[in-house]
Amino acid sequence: MNASIIVAGAGPVGTCLAIDAASRGVDVIVIEPRDADAPPDAKCNTIAARTMETFRRFGVADRVRAAGLPDDHPTDTVYATSFAGPELTRIVMPSRAERSRPGFHDSEWPTPEPMVRESQLWLEPILRAKLTSLPNVRFMPRTEFVGFAQDEDGVTVHCRGLDDDHAFDLRGAYLVGCDGGSSRVRKAMGARLDGDAEIGRTRTSLIRSEGVKALLGDRRPAWMTWVVNDRARGNVVAIDGEDLWLVHRALPAGERDFDALDADRSIRDVLGVGPGFRFEVVRHEDWVGRRLVADRFRSGRVFIAGDAAHLWVPFAGYGMNAGIADAMNLSWLLSAVVAGWADPAIIDAYEAERLPITEQVSRFAMAKLEENAKAMSERSAPRILSAPNVVGRALRRRLGRKLFDINLSQMSPEGLNFGYYYADSPIIVGDGEAAPAYDMGSHVPSTVPGCRLPHFRIDGRSILDHLGPDYTLIRFDGSVDVSAIEGRGLPVTVVDAESPAHPAFRHRLIIVRADTHVVWRGDALPADVGALTDRLRGVPSV
Repeated sequence: MNASIIVAGAGPVGTCLAIDAASRGVDVIVIEPRDADAPPDAKCNTIAARTMETFRRFGVADRVRAAGLPDDHPTDTVYATSFAGPELTRIVMPSRAERSRPGFHDSEWPTPEPMVRESQLWLEPILRAKLTSLPNVRFMPRTEFVGFAQDEDGVTVHCRGLDDDHAFDLRGAYLVGCDGGSSRVRKAMGARLDGDAEIGRTRTSLIRSEGVKALLGDRRPAWMTWVVNDRARGNVVAIDGEDLWLVHRALPAGERDFDALDADRSIRDVLGVGPGFRFEVVRHEDWVGRRLVADRFRSGRVFIAGDAAHLWVPFAGYGMNAGIADAMNLSWLLSAVVAGWADPAIIDAYEAERLPITEQVSRFAMAKLEENAKAMSERSAPRILSAPNVVGRALRRRLGRKLFDINLSQMSPEGLNFGYYYADSPIIVGDGEAAPAYDMGSHVPSTVPGCRLPHFRIDGRSILDHLGPDYTLIRFDGSVDVSAIEGRGLPVTVVDAESPAHPAFRHRLIIVRADTHVVWRGDALPADVGALTDRLRGVPSV
């Protein structure tokens, strides 16, 4: 067998899965059709707090945080009539230099790792360097996935070398398709995408221009500027804070022909500049917004994650981040079986946990799109919206208030990061209490099994830094005897702590996974500790 896990696709999702599995001692092969030094896509520009917590475990959070925009570049979101034109509203968010100051919308988030606005252009090289530094990873660029055949003992992966057109096979215990929206692995396993096949069409250009920054004048810079005027709908994303910008332009509703949108003029319409304004198009992409979720994420020993399993419009910036959450979930489960402490049935938790959450998140994003579309309808953007007169200012204030209220939860998505929970998992032991509801912008911290462990600190250090690699039993009362859980084949780290002064912490014992989801709580270990440890190891109940 060549490797325990074979990963098809070396984007952020596949790379994170491979890093996590390899860090657990599992041997991994990653195949990728691109060149090893091919430039990454620039489309993903938000790294969620939960993803930053993962990068903290990888030991790369500081490098990720320091990349991309300059230290003094704000991460505000602006809504305006054009990049150069009058503002409708502004959601103020901190630069790196401002991060320690209170008063921003995400200042009180329950995490040591707040979200980062950073292009995938800067993220992928950091992750690739981490991947290739691990001795039990074999990275194979210029290698195309062709198909697979599986049996009771493993998966044979059919590949083709793109440099010599040589066909060859790899053998693994498991195959994971992290190969994007047109996933060959998904198609080969016969999974079907369900949902909304087309929501809108977007033309995206990565441009280089020193003149764009100058359009700001003395205004505070922003990370993203959404534009609505009588000629264009789109947004501009600051990639390096200097001369590299990503410009999205939406095709008019009902229009299907990308060439109906003049590529250069549409950029100028979003920027708010004339025909003499100079810029260079570095890269160009036309894409279709969708809300599609695969009907299953698994076929035997073959799995899909990230865009291979779900596609949705990029609202709240959670596409890549949801994919990385998939990867962390699946990597831990597969590694547990490879390590021998878990029953193979534990892997059933992947689809049981991630598929329902994926459906929820995709609908959050879809609802936010619909709210914005309604607010910025054609009727809301007459030419006078950009006018410097009284009527123009009044229209901008009215639309600005509406857009601020709609989008604050999208640009500061606390609930999306910390509120989701696993309701029907085979490896989570509920106690009859329902998890609190959450929405995109808010959540109620809870220790209900399935919820994310509310963040707290022990002697000034984040609880995240105390968690073991698999399960952690947090004991808030040192007099409680927990020795009965030892020696039962469950890898568990015991951490003693003072109970935080928060109503969510009502129990003396909590067991939490490495991904910070609570799996059990109580005031003493149950009489049948073996039944609990079997459940957490994925042993099927008789």
